[in-house]
Order: sequence, then C-alpha cells, then structure tokens
Amino acid sequence: MEYLHLQMPIDGIWHNETITGVPVKLCAIKGNDVIDLGTVTTNGYYGTFSFAWEPPEEGTYTIVATFEGDESYGSSAAATAITVGPAPPTPEYPTPTDYMPMLTILAVAVVIAIIIVAVLVVYDIITFRKLHK
Repeated sequence: MEYLHLQMPIDGIWHNETITGVPVKLCAIKGNDVIDLGTVTTNGYYGTFSFAWEPPEEGTYTIVATFEGDESYGSSAAATAITVGPAPPTPEYPTPTDYMPMLTILAVAVVIAIIIVAVLVVYDIITFRKLHK
C-alpha cells in the first residue's frame, strides 16, 4: 500500500520487493447447483487472474469470484455469466489422393523407354559397324 499512499516505488524503496497476489475463490452456479472451482491467486501488480475449466454440461453458468479480504483490503466479490454451447464439429478433410499407382506406371514407362533407347543405340552401332567394314 506504500506505493499508493506514500508514493513509494511499486517494488519497494530498495527495489527488492515482489508484490504477491491474493487468493480468490471461484465457483460456478447453474440453476440450483453450485460447483466449487477452487482458489486462484491474482497477479500482484494488476489484480487479474485466469482459470481454465471444462463445464460438465451445456448451459448458462454464473461464475463468482470471492476475495475474503486481508489486512490491506476489505472483502469483495464479482460475478459474470457464460453460456456454454456444443463443441464445434470436427472438420472433415478430403481423403488424400493416392499417387502410388500413377507413379508406378510412370516408372515402368521410363524403364521401358530407356530399354528401347538402349536397344536402338546398340542396333545402330551394330548396323554402323556392318556398313563400314
């Protein structure tokens, strides 16, 4: 509180203090059901906090955050509401094209072309030698 009321540096006069947050209790309310979500600690510098939670079912929940107070601050509470809907559908991706048959045919065609060229070259060499004897 010294940084607020006495204009001291936020991290202490010797810059060796760390501001710690305070515990905040969380609960979710849906209809008559109260779900205890546990306690989180706020950020000491900003007073903010976050919490990940997977609700048990769809619907509207009131989330209540309660601070019990300490020697510096009195107690307080805040609430907000969230509506949980169905999970988005899993996207369907098209089946990848299988290029293996086409690549096999292409490889066989290249091998056949190489064999034909080799046979023609050998034939030309033999024919050339016979003509020039």
